[in-house]
Amino acid sequence: MEGFGQRLANLREKSGYSKKDISIMLGFTANVFGTYEREERRPSLETIIKIADFFDVSLDYLIRGKEYQQRNQPLSYQLNQLVVRELLEKGIEHPYFLQKDKWKQLSQADIKELENHFEWVVKKAEMRDKKL
Repeated sequence: MEGFGQRLANLREKSGYSKKDISIMLGFTANVFGTYEREERRPSLETIIKIADFFDVSLDYLIRGKEYQQRNQPLSYQLNQLVVRELLEKGIEHPYFLQKDKWKQLSQADIKELENHFEWVVKKAEMRDKKL
């Protein structure tokens, strides 16, 4: 976590608190936060989350030094490969939902209609399974 201690120091300085103040506010002993700033000690994941929440920053920023940026990839790239393989094994002959050029043609209303239809089909299948 290169630079982690420096990021902690910067956040603390911006907040106007001392290392001791932050240690106490986070429920640590008086000098713990300073050991994290000096990178003498590594905090647990739970502690990193607590620190991120305290300073209202993302874990990505705290650990890696950069904010998370969601990739704007088409739905076909976001689908898990295992799930896709399982769907294709079910016998889907024309998997249009994997073709990004098809998705580009759809409006937000079209996508919402697909979501609603999918939910309806799933509920119908659940009801059928309950009867069996």
